Amino acid sequence: MTAPDTDLGAFAARHHLTEGFRPYLLLTLLCLALFAPGLASLPPMDRDEARFMQATKQMIETGDYTNIRFQEEARNKKPVGAYWLQAAAVKLTGADATAPWVYRLPSVVAAWLAALATCVFGRRLFGAPAGLAAGAMLATTLVVVAEAHLAKTDAALLCATTLCLAGLGRIYTGGKAHVGAALLFWAALAAGILIKGPVIVAVAGATGLALCIADRDLKWVWRLYPAAGAALLAAAVAPFFLMQASTGGSFASASFQDDILPKLVGGQEGHGALPGTHLLLGVVTAWPWSVIAPFAVIAAWRNRTDPATRFCLAWLIPAWAAFELVPTKLPHYTLPLMPPLMLLIAACLRGLPDTRAVLGGGWALGWRVVWSWVSIVLGVVALVAARRFGEGSVMPATVAAIIMLGAGLFGMTLLGRIGTSRAIIGVGAVCLAFYVTVFGVELPRLPRLALSDQIASRAVPLMTEPVILAGYHEPSAIFLLGTQTILSDAKGAADHLVAHPRALAVVPAEALDLVRTTLTAGGRNLVQIAEFSGYNYSRGRSERLALITTGS
Repeated sequence: MTAPDTDLGAFAARHHLTEGFRPYLLLTLLCLALFAPGLASLPPMDRDEARFMQATKQMIETGDYTNIRFQEEARNKKPVGAYWLQAAAVKLTGADATAPWVYRLPSVVAAWLAALATCVFGRRLFGAPAGLAAGAMLATTLVVVAEAHLAKTDAALLCATTLCLAGLGRIYTGGKAHVGAALLFWAALAAGILIKGPVIVAVAGATGLALCIADRDLKWVWRLYPAAGAALLAAAVAPFFLMQASTGGSFASASFQDDILPKLVGGQEGHGALPGTHLLLGVVTAWPWSVIAPFAVIAAWRNRTDPATRFCLAWLIPAWAAFELVPTKLPHYTLPLMPPLMLLIAACLRGLPDTRAVLGGGWALGWRVVWSWVSIVLGVVALVAARRFGEGSVMPATVAAIIMLGAGLFGMTLLGRIGTSRAIIGVGAVCLAFYVTVFGVELPRLPRLALSDQIASRAVPLMTEPVILAGYHEPSAIFLLGTQTILSDAKGAADHLVAHPRALAVVPAEALDLVRTTLTAGGRNLVQIAEFSGYNYSRGRSERLALITTGS
């Protein structure tokens, strides 16, 4: 009997996983299994996703694709790229513009392309088995799966950054000029700017600068064709100047003053944190592969004279340090740095006969215990969320908790004793089962976290004119109820109902007496249609809301 393969390359060769189109088909099927569950059943998430959805919907409604607006308010914090991608998804699919899933399609496609690009780039740097492993690891990373389910900029930025740095890496490690790689670099850089402004420039610039300093050599930079690339970049970001003109020159200043500057000088919107926060969060954001990440980076540093390894370190470390120094911190900020981390992990595992070389002894056992407890906590969080915010069976959350308990026991006992290929398959299978259970089954069954969805399900069939929202002004409610939704307080809602007796209003339950008094003085009777209760996670508080109208 043939002994089972423990080496990553031997396992891939034995099963013909890296031949022809197989790795790309495998990654595509993996991404489909990871990203499709929950895509259509998850309600719009507050606040950023719902704001993007609503602003895109208004573009489609008005036919104005240069002015970004949320109702009547100009929304100039982010460039236009993500909105255009979402609008294209709505137009090309012909889907209902009120369906959240269609706005998420660009994020799904972007995350899939990022996994494929990581695979292709990894094949060139470290060999076919490592490329396939890196692409699969990226696709199964927690922060990537989460962002693939959200209609925001971050998955698209991940894709643009991966393509941009793959082009740069091809130039750096290739040793000669390569027109296609240079074109890829500049085109992806332009796309990243149109999606999220200067973030991609900072990552690419930090990478290039680190390489120049480490090598004490600038000659390779000229292989990027900087003059021609700058011209291409200027042409590609022309929509920025179009937006400047359409907003009377206010877009750039508003974006800098309202979005970029607050992040640099303080914790914007209460998201400030100390340096080192991203490093601590990495055990969750890079889960499940954070179990190997520290050892892979240490091994890579020892091998930093290798051009491929040096490039991945230059992509990862300087930009990560920059994100740590920026006062505003959110878990997804380090998303563009996941591809080099996964590449280093795959390269580390590619050169090992088994995982015991990095996970079998010393302080590695302590780290595995930490990772295992984090996994168990993730399962407990899923179970607690189901019990607190769900209705009906908690079986899906129980399954998720059991999966993560198994992951914890696996990490503490077996992970440092089995071969590399088995370790990758075991960890990957655990996280796939967890994601499908949580995103596909549990999260859509938490109605107490979906107040806007509750409201829309009752109000939309009864609407004859715009609904008025008193106090509860979440963007998801505006997206589901319509652009003309009126925002006010309880007194304003009551006055509106006196003047528009067929209208609907959503008011806090504690304000019903005030509304009733005002309606009675205006010759109207309050008619309560429904009451909703849930947890407003954007504000961190419980809400009780009533859907009301008037009667004679």
